[in-house]
Amino acid sequence: MQLRAKKPAILAASALATFGMIAATPAAGANAAPITAVQQASASTVSVVPAAKKKNKKVKVATVATGPSKWRGKRLRHPSGRKFPAQVIQWANLAKAVMFEHGVKRKYLKGVLAQIQQESSGNPNAVNNWDSNARRGTPSKGLLQVIAPTYRYYAKKGHRNTRYQTVPYTNLWAAMNYVKSRYGMGKFRSWNRGYNQGY
Repeated sequence: MQLRAKKPAILAASALATFGMIAATPAAGANAAPITAVQQASASTVSVVPAAKKKNKKVKVATVATGPSKWRGKRLRHPSGRKFPAQVIQWANLAKAVMFEHGVKRKYLKGVLAQIQQESSGNPNAVNNWDSNARRGTPSKGLLQVIAPTYRYYAKKGHRNTRYQTVPYTNLWAAMNYVKSRYGMGKFRSWNRGYNQGY
């Protein structure tokens, strides 16, 4: 997943302090400390009008402040038939919202959750310090284990600074953008069938 990275944007942390994610600090530079991923349950969302909406219909989507929450949809099972661990299923609402932004169908949610389970066991602060990426100095991080160059290249505009790399919303956004861009919908179908391995 080594790709030519775009120059990361310089972002101010004060806005995130409003949501309780970090303390207010000066504008983020190259040496700014990473943002700590959300740990407490939160239903924080903002009502916006996505580009792909139906006319005059507002849809709630996630933000950088969105944390884990109780899944209230239909019962979800791992492709193997097992129940998802609580630490994984708590990200279902957020994953569904990010999938909506990328035009990924709801039916692939169980596959995305299975991949989260495979990559990080649902721990947004997970860091892989043992593989070839780590030896190159770019360990994969976050719920879907994205390395810094890939994160910066595929991150949502305005969130390309790697301080956002382990924030659940931006980590999932960049990872799904990467998967859809590089592999297409076939990878989501593969995840749904239980082929959950490194990508």
